[in-house]
Amino acid sequence: MTLDLFYDCTGVAALPQDIAYASACGSGTVTVAAPVPVEVSQICASQIANSTCNGGGLQGVHHYSFQTVLNLPPCPGGWTLSWVTCCRAATLNLVGSPGTYLEATLRNDLVPCGDSPQFSDFSVPYVCVGQQFDMNFGVSVPTGQYTTYTLVGSLGFMNGPNPIAYKPGFSPAQPVPGTMLNATTGQLTFTPPAIGKYVFVVQVDQYDANGVLIGSVMRDIMLVSMACTGSAPAPQGPAQLTGPAGPGDPPGPNVLLTGVNAIEVCDGMPVCFSIGFEDQDAADVLAISSQAATLMPGSTVSITGTNPSMVTVCWTGDINYSPVNLLFQVNDGACPIMNTASVGIIITSVSPLPGIPDPGTNSSAQICPTAAPFDLIDYLGGNPNTTGSWTGPGGNPHGPQFDPALDPVGTYTYTVGNACASASATLTISFTSGTPDAGTDGTLNVCGNGSAVALISGLGGTPDLTGTWSGPSVVVGGLFDPVTMDPGAYSYTVPAGGGCAAASATVTVTEQAAP
Repeated sequence: MTLDLFYDCTGVAALPQDIAYASACGSGTVTVAAPVPVEVSQICASQIANSTCNGGGLQGVHHYSFQTVLNLPPCPGGWTLSWVTCCRAATLNLVGSPGTYLEATLRNDLVPCGDSPQFSDFSVPYVCVGQQFDMNFGVSVPTGQYTTYTLVGSLGFMNGPNPIAYKPGFSPAQPVPGTMLNATTGQLTFTPPAIGKYVFVVQVDQYDANGVLIGSVMRDIMLVSMACTGSAPAPQGPAQLTGPAGPGDPPGPNVLLTGVNAIEVCDGMPVCFSIGFEDQDAADVLAISSQAATLMPGSTVSITGTNPSMVTVCWTGDINYSPVNLLFQVNDGACPIMNTASVGIIITSVSPLPGIPDPGTNSSAQICPTAAPFDLIDYLGGNPNTTGSWTGPGGNPHGPQFDPALDPVGTYTYTVGNACASASATLTISFTSGTPDAGTDGTLNVCGNGSAVALISGLGGTPDLTGTWSGPSVVVGGLFDPVTMDPGAYSYTVPAGGGCAAASATVTVTEQAAP
């Protein structure tokens, strides 16, 4: 059992910590002695001796990894492990400075010898105010399992877990306005709006190969926003499938992009992918590291350029190492405080399926530019299987919905099966020429013995000519004949189409008696 704590080196050293455990089979508390800390300050190598951890004045951080062995026999419903402390630093997004409560669940009744999710990123990042920051925790789980990520509310403790209130404009799902968390890869992206401290709490849920929840862990992290003298490095878009030579070298068969920074490869088949990083400060030299050698035995990593830099990784898919969350950590070498970014890429190795599901048939759709978001699969022909994934017009992964207000028109590809064998269908989307326009309400005065007149001439605006009329009398040819028809309100309706709502306007006809 491991509890990871991060201490500001201007404060006191860590004390022994109590970890509680509880289940239907019993409960208790174990006290764990304080370990020797490891400095994880975001300081360049030439200035690390001047951190507050070493008696200097630069802000430093210690990482304490509290570890012990605890015998928890399998118990129905599993075990809950928790830790609490009295206080936390004042932040810009939480009300007050209440305590901290964390918990993890362990379903060893379902997986008796399983491991919980393991974090490989142990940083407390200092981020640049007003600049986008990219971070990944580098979480890994045993072979055959997978994780999902959720932003949850911060907890204190008052006779039990106690939700902490958020200040106006902030919430658990939006600890900073505009925060994005990829539920599959755990990639966290946000732009801090002000100098200060922000708390983020990410819950990692762990599932077995059958989709059964078998555990969860929480990471409560405080990110420090500061005024930077330079720019932070950032990824140049998501990872792309390539050949061994990198971008421009076509990828081989039996590999798929299943999502943003999510790759699938058939067991025993080669896969290469590339991702770029850039710092707006042209003189900065980027340093990039990963755990590819450990997590992907036999892989090769090549880096071209110093800023921008392109990383290309090649490997042979292996279901004995699947899934892999390959974490790239990047810094720009700035001194004394380095600017950083991290990106995780999920690589899943798969075995052939017994058969290929049905992707449906190719289709096209004209959509109203003001229509509500809709499920792309609903517009495919045939009877498509629902287990596939989408890519957009540029070949990048796309979600299952199309939002006319945000997404480009073009051809969207739906792929089912897996990297070993797959089938696809396409949906080509275009916009209607415009939304239905029935004009505006108007009036029409006619003489009781006059000639027939076009009702549309009584409407304001520029109504479409595709509508139909209804009113007190049957309208033929869009005309009002005062000799045969009754006056009153005549409604003109332009039909709906492509998700656009129908439009209507009214002409009120009055008749003057013939002289």
